[in-house]
Amino acid sequence: MRRTRFGSRRRTGGFAASAPVAGAIAALLYPLQLVAHLGLLAVFLGSFAPLLAHRMPALATFESFLPQMTAASLPLALLALGFRPRWLAALGPLVFLWNIGAIWPYLPIGGPAAAETEGVPLKVLSANVWYRNDGYAAALRYLESSDADVIALIEVTPQWLTALQPLYARYPYRIDCMQTTPPCEMLLLSRHPFQRAYAGRIEGRSPVIVWGEIAFQGRPVTVAATHLGWPLRAAMDSDRVIAGKALQPAFADAYPLEQSAQAANLAQYLKALGPDLVLMGDFNSVPWSRTQETLRAATGLQNAGPMVPTWPSWQPAWLRLPIDQIMTRGALARRSFRHGFYIGSDHLPVEAEIAVTAK
Repeated sequence: MRRTRFGSRRRTGGFAASAPVAGAIAALLYPLQLVAHLGLLAVFLGSFAPLLAHRMPALATFESFLPQMTAASLPLALLALGFRPRWLAALGPLVFLWNIGAIWPYLPIGGPAAAETEGVPLKVLSANVWYRNDGYAAALRYLESSDADVIALIEVTPQWLTALQPLYARYPYRIDCMQTTPPCEMLLLSRHPFQRAYAGRIEGRSPVIVWGEIAFQGRPVTVAATHLGWPLRAAMDSDRVIAGKALQPAFADAYPLEQSAQAANLAQYLKALGPDLVLMGDFNSVPWSRTQETLRAATGLQNAGPMVPTWPSWQPAWLRLPIDQIMTRGALARRSFRHGFYIGSDHLPVEAEIAVTAK
């Protein structure tokens, strides 16, 4: 009996001694628990927040981060399985399945098969050079080596116009609207003569567009560039630049954003351009956003295929957003689409080879 009592006392003392150890381990694991639970709640709320964007338009911004939230969802779910309540781990697969449906056409493994094309492709390039960027030499070297047929530049300043003068011999055809008020800060350079061209605001409204019609493989092809605003501001009358010019109503299916109103203006304008169109530029929106989906539906433009993350340029690829686009319609199709070299801007340039689809 004494041995039993003695043994019992030893065991009781052991349990008591292990309590501080268990507390210390729990304290060490608590940060991981916070990461798992708060991380899951964050990606869940962020993924579904755009559903409320019709009431709070700024929530549409979360659309841009679906790839990052998708990538984080399953690791966070696995981590959450080690803590109570374990039901929170179910949020991870839910977020993954919800988001993957939106971004699948733009993943390297999810895009459609490339269309069969014919002939020599048209090489186009779009770059937001950034008005704060003074790395003119690096940009000039890149543009000279690109061998592009048509180049669109965005956020061009008078200093950039001067720095780009060595390019003008190679690209003798150019159009800009830098002399307008307010300036449009866009420039289109081409090796091919423009049969028709325009640069400026759309009937006094945003956004700015610059375009030129060239002859390509015996057909007229319009190459255009634009620059949409950020998806942060609700739609308002501030897009009117010239007094008396009415705004095009925003897309009914899009969020009530200033960006959506600009896209609606753009879509209405593009209807008057030729059927074979290349539209490129800084759209400040990702391909799966409601704004781009409605723009494509209204214009017949396409940009399905692997996404090309471009902004901000100094971040690793998995943190960058694919907001610089090159779209096509009509008998044209992208044969390749990639980003270019760093030129000192907050955006990476984008390049594409455009070919005529085989009949």
